[in-house]
Amino acid sequence: MITIYKKEATVYMVAENKLDAKDYENLIPVLIEHITAYQEVSWYIEMHNFEGWTANAYWKGIELNLPNETHLKRVALVGSVKWQEQFTEMLLPFSKAYIKFFKPEDIDAAKEWVEKFDRN
Repeated sequence: MITIYKKEATVYMVAENKLDAKDYENLIPVLIEHITAYQEVSWYIEMHNFEGWTANAYWKGIELNLPNETHLKRVALVGSVKWQEQFTEMLLPFSKAYIKFFKPEDIDAAKEWVEKFDRN
């Protein structure tokens, strides 16, 4: 299950338990709308009791195919399990965005980092 909200040029997402294809069907239009509306977008992802994805959702997540993806400048992932940190590192070659992993005790730093960049 995901919860999504937006504040200015940042999309905030909280992922809980296991994500399925429906979660991506809800997420992708929000990201596309935001990336189209803003020249520079950041994405904050917080994982609570996150168990991963169903097989169908996993492939949807890998193949986001967002228009104007270069507008996505920063992605902060907050999680507590080693595989979540390793997953973050695995994403680095596939995006031009700055992607950084944070532990739960660093939530405030993650939010500050994802919101703090020059949005000219």
